[in-house]
Amino acid sequence: MSFFKIESDLLKKLPMFKLMNVLVFFLVVFTGQASAEDVIPSGDNSPEVDASSAVCEDANLFTNVFTGICWDCFLDNVSLLGVGNPPDGAAPSSPVCACEDRAGVPQLGWPLAFWQPQRVIEVTTIPWCSGGLGGIRLQNSYEGLGHSNEAPKDGTRSTSGFYQYHYYSYPIMVMLQMFVLPSCSSEYVDFDLMYLSEVDPLWHNDLLAILLNPEAIIFSNPIAQAYCSLDCVRATADAPIESSFPCAGCDGNLYPLTGFVYPQPDQVAATSLISQRAIASLHRKGLARKTMGPDAQCEPTWAPMTPRSQYKFSMLYPIPEASSSIAPDFEVDGELTDPTDPTEDPTDPDSMTEKAGEGEEIEPYDTCCHPMGMSTARWCVPVGGRKRPGKDKTFLYLIWNYRDCCVRDLPGGGNSGGEE
Repeated sequence: MSFFKIESDLLKKLPMFKLMNVLVFFLVVFTGQASAEDVIPSGDNSPEVDASSAVCEDANLFTNVFTGICWDCFLDNVSLLGVGNPPDGAAPSSPVCACEDRAGVPQLGWPLAFWQPQRVIEVTTIPWCSGGLGGIRLQNSYEGLGHSNEAPKDGTRSTSGFYQYHYYSYPIMVMLQMFVLPSCSSEYVDFDLMYLSEVDPLWHNDLLAILLNPEAIIFSNPIAQAYCSLDCVRATADAPIESSFPCAGCDGNLYPLTGFVYPQPDQVAATSLISQRAIASLHRKGLARKTMGPDAQCEPTWAPMTPRSQYKFSMLYPIPEASSSIAPDFEVDGELTDPTDPTEDPTDPDSMTEKAGEGEEIEPYDTCCHPMGMSTARWCVPVGGRKRPGKDKTFLYLIWNYRDCCVRDLPGGGNSGGEE
């Protein structure tokens, strides 16, 4: 574990590291991105790909605000004046805190920590499809992509998958004017599309991804995977640890930070894995920050490694995690209606045991937002499934951030406190 801390501290002390990230990124964009002719077959013998052939569905992101969002997560682990049950890596218990103002004068305040919804990650197999924006297509062709989403014709990588992701700002509590404290609020006050994987060449190539994530060489080995098995156990037990940044829990291997998933588990686990990779990639690029811990009480800090205990996921689409209803295509009047696999009911206890492992029992998770990497056998399958096999191509996850802050003012004050 000492190596992880040394690497993290070293990256934080490099003053030019963030600038190097930007320079390397733009260098790759202008020199390494493949053209459409390189990645999409053309000619008489290869059919042309038609991006408009797949259906891009509306995720109803704003029409299901009160029924699709797990508002109970807000009250989970609230810490006030140092009293509470904070996750691993949170600020230590204390009745007072202090932050410097612009003149460098310390200002006393009182510590507050809570979970707040901040971002939405949309994972899709259809490039440029945005269910979060009403099911529109941001582009009507695959031109400019560094990877073809065509199925392989030679039978290779038959169990693999490739996913794109879109990263949205979604400070819904600020937008609804709910519990707004200037010292704890985000600088983003509205819904916005912040990042697209389709324009990122590093997302489409394992070798290019190593430019910003060289630690993938170290952690992509059997020893690291054995260590990550502990992360799977802890995440499933709802006790994630911050130091397990090179892991993705039970969803699969975190590295490489690309859209390739091989071998591909079920769609829910695969899209959850892609969401974790997206967050890890955004942290390395400086586009996501650490909002927990003593250093982040005054303002979020830059963290090149993902603070895993800072995040929780809650599925918004296709089946909101806040809903306990069974997926409509699984069961109607007690009978299965899914045409893709009419012999298997994912809500069946035997299916749950199979996913958990022989001789193991999985207790259904009774909270509608779960830690990163929690086994789908606990939060997805027991409550009726969160997918419709053969139909869903897009999945949306609401990202909850644990926010440590030092409150120096009341709503309406002039001190914003800053955020990501």
